[in-house]
Amino acid sequence: MKAFKIIILTSIIFLSCSIKAFSLEDSEIEQVKNALELIYMERNNMFIQGNITDLPQFFNSQTRYGGWALDHEVRRIKYLRKWADERGIEFKDISSELHFRKVTGSGDKAKVLANEYYKFTYVYKENREIENVFGVGLIHNVDLIKRDYQWIINWDWYTDCFEDALKSISAEIKNIDSPIDRIYTLPLESRVSIDELGDNEAELRRKKAVSYANKYCGIPWASSFEDRYNKKYKNYTGAGGNCTNYVSQCLGDKEEGAGLPHWGGWSSTRTKYGQSEGSPAWVNADAFKNYLLYSGKGSLIKKGEYKDLLSIDSSGNSIFSKLNYGDVICYSKGGDIDHFAIVTGFDSQGYPLINSHTTDRFKVPFDLGWGNKNIGFYFIKINY
Repeated sequence: MKAFKIIILTSIIFLSCSIKAFSLEDSEIEQVKNALELIYMERNNMFIQGNITDLPQFFNSQTRYGGWALDHEVRRIKYLRKWADERGIEFKDISSELHFRKVTGSGDKAKVLANEYYKFTYVYKENREIENVFGVGLIHNVDLIKRDYQWIINWDWYTDCFEDALKSISAEIKNIDSPIDRIYTLPLESRVSIDELGDNEAELRRKKAVSYANKYCGIPWASSFEDRYNKKYKNYTGAGGNCTNYVSQCLGDKEEGAGLPHWGGWSSTRTKYGQSEGSPAWVNADAFKNYLLYSGKGSLIKKGEYKDLLSIDSSGNSIFSKLNYGDVICYSKGGDIDHFAIVTGFDSQGYPLINSHTTDRFKVPFDLGWGNKNIGFYFIKINY
């Protein structure tokens, strides 16, 4: 019996040593991190330069998933350039930083779980002096393989805020040599800064809603808050999406948000597990839209496709001028309400900027990533 135990113990030790021998060493983990940072840096440069024929070297396009990952990045670059050109906008810089959560692997294979935080800088071609900045946060689950002493992407899964706009974009790998023709004339609006809002109750609530939205936007460089989200509330990212829950918090949180009264089916209740869970109207986009419009908490400014929102009324004002800090925008796909965001700013042209969750956005132009022809927008004024 004693000999049998010794054999088992010896086998366990041997197996443990074998696993350790084939696991990535600390130095190799650093190599993987450096390689992925380099790939994403080069990809960001390609956003600006348009030289996408250099992109395939970073992907294992011999496999289906590697090919898909490459196609997706090509479409994203083309879409961002197209979106900007059509609006008379030019991206001056695109950078991102990776926060590594886990790196594992063995031999010539590695798996990485990491958060990527973008910073986009753009100008309007008529006024290049003023730079505008927005942020996007992504969670990557990446599989890498080493080929010819170089780590390349085998597949890269992430929830992309630009996904809906990529369906009509070609994945042909061809450098972008010239801009696309401009097709939209954006109304020029002069907007006061949020600090210039008044000190009446309604405008103070607007300030608090935006302050909350920025603090809990989920993007570290844009917020001094170390945790991405408010831990007081349940995170619904993996259970249908956290966008409506986040906007509801901005409007309804009593301590840091606008503190609008909870009533009529719109509420968030602390559970025995310590986090607040929201009612259907608090967390469901369609139910929240109906609640706002039928309860009197919100009033519809305008709904329609993107081109419908660029119109000027008889007094010479645009639809954008009717939006204020702390108002909300909901998005529909094929008639179904799919997403919510809160207005947190206006760029140098007076263009509405939004924050939202699920894919984290900080002061992003409200339509960026919503390029499908079946997309509709609801501009809703909040009655603070």
